[in-house]
Amino acid sequence: MSFFTTTETAFGLDISDRNLRLAQMTKKYKSVELGLYNEIRLPPGCIECGEIKQLKIFLDSLLKLMKTKRGFGRLSDEVVAVLPEEQSYLKVMDIPLVEKEQIPEEIKKILPQHVPVSLDSIYFDFQIVKTNENESVQTVLVGAALKKTVDTYVDILSQAGLIPTVLEIEAAAISRVLASQKTDPTPQIIIDIGANRTGLFLFDENVVKFTVSLPISGAKITELIMQALSLDFEKAEQAKIVCGLDREKCHGALLEIFSGTVEELASHINEAIKFYQNGANEPKKIAKIVLGGGGANFINITEIIQGKLGIPTEVSNPWRYIKNPNQNYFDREKSQSFITALGLGLRGINPDTFL
Repeated sequence: MSFFTTTETAFGLDISDRNLRLAQMTKKYKSVELGLYNEIRLPPGCIECGEIKQLKIFLDSLLKLMKTKRGFGRLSDEVVAVLPEEQSYLKVMDIPLVEKEQIPEEIKKILPQHVPVSLDSIYFDFQIVKTNENESVQTVLVGAALKKTVDTYVDILSQAGLIPTVLEIEAAAISRVLASQKTDPTPQIIIDIGANRTGLFLFDENVVKFTVSLPISGAKITELIMQALSLDFEKAEQAKIVCGLDREKCHGALLEIFSGTVEELASHINEAIKFYQNGANEPKKIAKIVLGGGGANFINITEIIQGKLGIPTEVSNPWRYIKNPNQNYFDREKSQSFITALGLGLRGINPDTFL
């Protein structure tokens, strides 16, 4: 199973517990445009923690997503789909300098130290990051995913008439859109604050060095607001957008509610930085923190995190490399939610150009 091979024609398919999102890129000369796009909400319980529980409902939703697509062009039958972070692993590791065909055997020797599942239950692929011939060592990026999950995804995509050319780990897709390694080679922390969980990725030397899944989510924050302010779901969601972490809005009520969550997030970021600095041969200073996902839309969240950690913090711009085709559709909030799909779409037209 390939997690790193590139294909030239494909659309990106982001699969989450709550939504399906489609993004197909077109390349015109040196510019990239988003040609086709769409989003559809999945019924509750269809997918749980990345595992498809209701196959027929998922298939019907996927077919509807493709049929009701927006934009221009013909939808490819080749797809670059995401693998759920909960059931996949991305690790950087050093192995002895051997011939490329011998690398899988070297990886098998040490991979059990890095993933909490047996080798028999996973597929894995690798990409050579760098080689140090003087020390007879090479660094490889290893992607692994549960066979059960991969086989289910391949089968259901095939039933939809699609050819899954690449299954990609989410951190790689997100980093392709958000990391500014080409203009700023220093390490960056990317935080994707999603509806069900938050992903933390440390990106350096054009590689995701490690990923951490955090028990922080937009849904949990909404529940806190509902309980604290006695609001229904819709009003709690609206309060998140209107009030955010601004002391001057809503009497600063949400800032107080969020304080524990922000402290927890800051603590996890500090732990990730220490892990990187203790494990890297030549650790460098973290240049910045980039926030993506729906949680990045909270008012003042960048100021709060930057104040606690002393590291420049910014909200991501998913449209650095891609022209926004419909600013009415892709407003600030929806743009953040499409980051993974955009990254998968870029994979289909030569990702190396954009890192």
